Amino acid sequence: MNQMQKMTPIPISPLQLKTHFFPIIRLQAMPGGKKDGKTAFNREVAFSPLPNKPNEWQLELTIKLASVEKTNPFIYEFEIHVIGFVELVAEVPADRRQQLAVVNGLSILYGALREMVINLTARSPHGALMLPTLSFTDVLNEVQPANVPVVS
Repeated sequence: MNQMQKMTPIPISPLQLKTHFFPIIRLQAMPGGKKDGKTAFNREVAFSPLPNKPNEWQLELTIKLASVEKTNPFIYEFEIHVIGFVELVAEVPADRRQQLAVVNGLSILYGALREMVINLTARSPHGALMLPTLSFTDVLNEVQPANVPVVS
């Protein structure tokens, strides 16, 4: 590109990730694993507004990948749990607050989890594994807020 383009400021998202961490990371390269091995790919989610902090939520996401047939294993099996804290930093209508925090927050955490998997598997015998992109738009229909113990 030869012409200089005007730089446009990037708007900050109304939802900010304050911190996140991985209390559980279990990953195994399966001996004799095959890329066509059938898998069970599951997710578990939990979320809760933080007490006395109306703009903050604790979110939890666990992704598990297991071989369906032990005689024809997939190349990897894993369980990874990530916990994150998000904060709304802008005015958001009351009827959209939880949806924005949970759906977008879980999407951010899943992106971090995907990167963790690809980084770990890139140095493993079967090579890098990139997880598929997931949608969390229906999670509020499936899961109710939990009284998850606040982890810090």
